[in-house]
Amino acid sequence: MKRIAIAVVFQAFAGVCGIVSPIAADAAGLAPIKVNSALGQPFSAEIEITGLPTDEFEFELAKGSLGSPEAYQDAKLVYPPFLRQMRISTERRADGAPVLRIVSNAPINEPALNLLVDFNWRSGRLLQKYSILLDPPK
Repeated sequence: MKRIAIAVVFQAFAGVCGIVSPIAADAAGLAPIKVNSALGQPFSAEIEITGLPTDEFEFELAKGSLGSPEAYQDAKLVYPPFLRQMRISTERRADGAPVLRIVSNAPINEPALNLLVDFNWRSGRLLQKYSILLDPPK
């Protein structure tokens, strides 16, 4: 009798997974940030977008932005004024991978940054925190 009950529970679990898997397959993620600049230079970084098939990636529907002052407050972080100088764009690297590029038009002189990246796509939204230490230029 116990074996039958376990089999029924397993089948029910497998059925739920079968229903959930197609939904989860459309989930996007953000890889670790790759910083390409140093302290005292204009900020330059990229974040690879993961989990979305590159052939189905829609630039007009996938947008990144820096978190709002309210998002920083909700996360119990200080909203630094230099964030107003930063811009995020959705691009495709030479290898075809979709990325978020973050750049500033002025040098960043803060050695430690907390960036909240807000990424929206057709079927979801992700708010992710990145803690960054900028090294002095070599």
